[in-house]
Amino acid sequence: MIDTIDKRSQSEGRITSRLPEFTKEEIEFIKGTADFIGLNYYASKRVRSRYPEEYTPDRPADILDGGYKVSADSRWKQNNPPNGWIFLYPDGLRKQLNQFRTDYGNPKIIITENGCMDTKGEWLNDVSRIEYIREHMIAVSKAIQDGCNVVGYTVWSLMDSFEWWDGFQAKFGLYHVDFNDPNRKRTPKASALWYKNVIKEKAIEPDDSFVNSKI
Repeated sequence: MIDTIDKRSQSEGRITSRLPEFTKEEIEFIKGTADFIGLNYYASKRVRSRYPEEYTPDRPADILDGGYKVSADSRWKQNNPPNGWIFLYPDGLRKQLNQFRTDYGNPKIIITENGCMDTKGEWLNDVSRIEYIREHMIAVSKAIQDGCNVVGYTVWSLMDSFEWWDGFQAKFGLYHVDFNDPNRKRTPKASALWYKNVIKEKAIEPDDSFVNSKI
């Protein structure tokens, strides 16, 4: 990363790299100072090297600096097709957690965001979200059994909210929010009831009986 950004900075006519370097003193000063790693995880992607003709100026600098191009595996189930960007591949989360364990000294990890948007047509009976959260929590459990130091997990999100360039159109909440209501009425979705039961029982049911139930 350091070498690549340095070379790209030179090609842009810059005197110094766009990526500042730490001094040896700064490296020693911050070493081991993190209390935990906060990990946001939504989906995995396949990655390959970017071809020369794909270095066009309309691409974000971080993608060009990385020299990569990403895509989804056709075997992965897509949430909210055709516009959704989240694909169901829970093993990607388990692999990422294990990479922290094997490559970075197994630090404490809190999964600070994990979730998906509503699939069109589901509204309150959001079985796709239950499937997504359930499978990813199972992946986290397996990672913990692998020895990963995961100490916390947070679903994104408790309520439907403003989602970056998707605005209020992408619904990530366990609770539906009526943005046309001046009082912003909140209504629990099936996922809220399912997640409440998981927290209460401290366990995930072994089958999909709750997924098939109606709110």
